Amino acid sequence: MSARISEWLQGLGLGQYADRFEANDIDWDLLADIDHQTLKDIGIESVGHRIRILKAIGNSDRPAADDIPPIITPSGEAGDEDITAWRRKPGERKPVTMLFADLVGSTALTERLDAEEAHDLLYRAAQRMCRAVENNSGTVCRFMGDGIMAMFGAPLASERHALEACRAALEMQAGVAEYAGELAGGHGSDVRIRVGLHSGEVVVLEVGDDPAKPEYDASGPTVPLAARMEQSAAAGTILITAETRALAGAAIETRGHSPLEVKGFSDPVEVFELARVLSAAESARAVSSRPIIGRRSELAQFRGLLATCIEDGSGLCLHVRGEAGIGKTRLVGEMIRLAQVQDFVAHKALVLDFGTGRGQGAIPSLVKSLLEIDENADDRARAEILDRAITDGLVPEENRVFLNDLLDLEQPLDLKTLYDAMDVETRKEGKRAALADMLERVAAGAPRIIVIEDLHWADAVTLDYLARIAATATDCTVLLVLTSRVEGDPVDEQWRAGAGGIPIVTWDLRPLRREECLQIVAAFADIDMAHVERCLERADGNPLFLEQLLLGTRQGDGGRIPDSINSLVMARMDQLPAGDKRALQAAAVLGQRFDIEGLHFLIDDPDYDCSSLIEHHLLRPEGPFYLFAHALIQEGAYASLLKAQRAGLHRRAAAWYRGRDVVLHAVHLDQAGDPAAADAY
Repeated sequence: MSARISEWLQGLGLGQYADRFEANDIDWDLLADIDHQTLKDIGIESVGHRIRILKAIGNSDRPAADDIPPIITPSGEAGDEDITAWRRKPGERKPVTMLFADLVGSTALTERLDAEEAHDLLYRAAQRMCRAVENNSGTVCRFMGDGIMAMFGAPLASERHALEACRAALEMQAGVAEYAGELAGGHGSDVRIRVGLHSGEVVVLEVGDDPAKPEYDASGPTVPLAARMEQSAAAGTILITAETRALAGAAIETRGHSPLEVKGFSDPVEVFELARVLSAAESARAVSSRPIIGRRSELAQFRGLLATCIEDGSGLCLHVRGEAGIGKTRLVGEMIRLAQVQDFVAHKALVLDFGTGRGQGAIPSLVKSLLEIDENADDRARAEILDRAITDGLVPEENRVFLNDLLDLEQPLDLKTLYDAMDVETRKEGKRAALADMLERVAAGAPRIIVIEDLHWADAVTLDYLARIAATATDCTVLLVLTSRVEGDPVDEQWRAGAGGIPIVTWDLRPLRREECLQIVAAFADIDMAHVERCLERADGNPLFLEQLLLGTRQGDGGRIPDSINSLVMARMDQLPAGDKRALQAAAVLGQRFDIEGLHFLIDDPDYDCSSLIEHHLLRPEGPFYLFAHALIQEGAYASLLKAQRAGLHRRAAAWYRGRDVVLHAVHLDQAGDPAAADAY
């Protein structure tokens, strides 16, 4: 039996059946021919396990019989089977973080309970685990005994899937611990969970028979390694691999753990224990501690804006735009440092792109910062600081009802009656006015720099608040700094009108120049210059992309697009309508530059135009051709395709180029694994 079969079964969590396949001489090529009876005959008695294997056979990256693209005929025409199989979308490759969680000692615990009590205990614990997953944009794949398997970054890709998984793991630990404390009869002390995380590429499968409520599963080596982390974790702890730790970056704090021997890995696996997720302010300080590269022109302009704000005593708005990884956060960190030298007080908030507060988060954080309330302060501490602010005249008494809401404090009975009597618009306007009034009062004491990051995630309510802040800052010594990506930038004419007459300066950050990129390269002196040049070319001046590519090269994986970059690309792809996403994937098969007629042939749609992909800054026109906006966008779109899908599209591309370009005809046949490629060359 091939090692591929064994690895595939391990990825399904069914490695115990590898010897059954080997004893019956079932190799990779025979998978498409097995059925329920075959699996039963070789000794797989579990109906659920047989179903899981059969589903995986139809959805793995091994092409099933009806997914194999047709051979190109001598006339150069391809049949429709290849495009049909692709549109059926049997699966998709995606970088994710897998999470396994399990109740520890549940068997011994439930032995002391009757059936109903045991069910209730396990169900309520599982509820808290699932809620933590859903609160952090995760997907529960399956229940396994007393635990769950979940994934983050699929079915919709996320550039923060590792951080989301870490948040979920900590939240479920806290939720189950809280539940344990509520249990009567002395059972609570025995209720604990252990959690394991690992990040890597999987094949994401849509399972289930109800299209209105799709369910998802994942397969690949990433899955069993995450399970191994959970099995190795002590009760009440969370173990993560080095891959998850690297992707979460400066946003988490970990403790050391001894490496683990894992079957199938020649070297021990590096492991860490997750301690906590850092606050936005702590993460920002970690990023700002790194030296800034380039941006001398922007920083010179910023010094001038600071001087203007101080001299005129009036506000300014600086809007910093750029693609993901271009260095917005690091630049803003340096701007805050320069402002603080000029005695500005800094306030920073982040628009959330995860969890139940997606699109929000910035305004409550800003209110806390203006009142000097710690992000982790409890209800009592927040209430005491608000009382003090009212006593000191920073907040008028009549604004207490609105600040209570912004600080998520329970309204006392008299204010609750007043608040409940208001309509929704009155409440919204009251909160906006209360925040504006507080900003005027704090700015009268000292100049302020207010930074709001990731504006492209902001919802309409947050944008309304920020427009009011901008309008208020017009007559205050306040410098409002907003960051966003060009794609999804909400600072349009309507927002500018709501912001009053505040001057708005917009910077579009350019890629770093080669000499600036070489300063990043200097930290990787152990990498061969030929590999460095390849990384420089692929990164195209994006500092995050360059750093990640260099790290991948150092770790011996320089040819593959790093998961950190892949997640960014796929998150953008998943925002597209299905037709545009398929077109982008097909275009990636054609290469970095392509013509529209070839794309029309690949997707079998002669009326398709690329306007949506251009609007999303994924493509740009170049004469009669189209060019991917960044080489790594093309690589990421291509990486999302299963091998069978790639083969079908390459074979179809070969049919298109036959008689048009003999070299590309041969290349695409070769990429499709077609035996006719040799003759074509």
